[in-house]
Amino acid sequence: MALSSPSTVVTIPSSIGVVALETYTPEGTLAGFAPTVTTASESRDAVTLQMLDSYTAAQTMTGQFSGVGGALLDRFKTTGSGFSQSVSTTGGVVPTPPQGPKGEIDLTFKTKSGVTVDIEIDSGGGSLSASIKSSGKLSDSERSAVAKLADGFQQAIDGLSATSPKLDVSGLAQFDASALASMNFQYNVTNDGSANISGSYSQSSATRSLSIKSAEGAIGISVDTSNSALRSASSQRAASVASYLKQFDQANSDGHGNAALMSMFEDGFAQMNEDYGTPSGQVLPGAAYAPALQQADQAMLTGLGDFSASITDATTSPNPMRPGEVDSFSYQVSQTTELAGSQLDGQITQHQQSHLSASYHQGEPVLTSSRSSQNYDYVQIDDRTASTVRIATERGALLDASLKRSSDQKTRDSKYEEGEMISDVTTPEERSQSSDLLALLKPLIDNGDATRDSVEWRQALSSIHGLIQLGA
Repeated sequence: MALSSPSTVVTIPSSIGVVALETYTPEGTLAGFAPTVTTASESRDAVTLQMLDSYTAAQTMTGQFSGVGGALLDRFKTTGSGFSQSVSTTGGVVPTPPQGPKGEIDLTFKTKSGVTVDIEIDSGGGSLSASIKSSGKLSDSERSAVAKLADGFQQAIDGLSATSPKLDVSGLAQFDASALASMNFQYNVTNDGSANISGSYSQSSATRSLSIKSAEGAIGISVDTSNSALRSASSQRAASVASYLKQFDQANSDGHGNAALMSMFEDGFAQMNEDYGTPSGQVLPGAAYAPALQQADQAMLTGLGDFSASITDATTSPNPMRPGEVDSFSYQVSQTTELAGSQLDGQITQHQQSHLSASYHQGEPVLTSSRSSQNYDYVQIDDRTASTVRIATERGALLDASLKRSSDQKTRDSKYEEGEMISDVTTPEERSQSSDLLALLKPLIDNGDATRDSVEWRQALSSIHGLIQLGA
């Protein structure tokens, strides 16, 4: 049988002279090409170069922030002008999905002349952007005051961006109140699961406040720096901070708190109370014309600005058989001071107080639904401590100086064996103590040691300063 002829003939030409078609990905990028890092502006200034370096070297989203904050403030000192730049990747890779980790940083200043400066750094969706905006022209001194915080700004960013976040606002706390009216720092990482964290630090000539929230818990600290009369010598202030840090450690140990979160809390407290700036020359009431009396009053006070601080760990429920038994840790501490009178006569009252509320399991390392694992103690703690110093002066004389402290501690220990409670004991403990501080000082005042500012006088003041600490 004869073969039929084909109905269609297709001729495939050689590749010579044929232009290949370009293939695009669904995202609109050319397939098969290496990724290219591009910038929105062709400028190659110091900030852009830093952004390119950080963007390409970063192993994490937050790693892209490295060096960018400091570079922005350094640039602003030189130019005083606005700035905007972004870095992104184009080419043969699929861009980072928009639902991935995002980071936002904002630093806002308001100068004494009323000008607002806003610095923003954002990372997410495969891009890094940075900008500076100013509502007006700054004076040389204002620009210099902003630029001096470059290292502090970057340190705050680097600390919170670390794999194990740390708190470093010590540089931001070096706030030049003669040129700047206020400052606000915001840091936020979202869409990153347990690595999500938000932090803020604000400061003015009168207040400082800090807030941190993460999967591990929350921190809040507020310090009133408006009354420079409360500030003592730096050595006394350092002693008070050290005493508080020791108390924080003890509370964390007693309540089985989160060590990493407590470390951030302690760092924030110490940094915010390290330097209050230049004193205004205010003196305590009743002590204007008696330097020795001012010394004595300051020794009987902490030397710190009034404050409130709190730390709360994220709660967990480690016992599947008793989910209502949570592991928790909450601690609050504060100081308030009341001043009344005039330069000749004065009344001073300073209150310090703390409250620890915690609960934890101890015993069996892992609690399961099996009764054989249910051998443990469930401990609940409720501790309160307080102290009050009262000082009264009249016409250069110390009339009264007293210290009263109290504590109210309750510990409940519920013991289980094989899932059955075998004991449930609550141990209350209350204490109170009063001290006559005037009696410790009066002999030295009467024999002239106070007037001469003798070694014995200074030693007595140092001892009294140790007595008035809340954790003493």
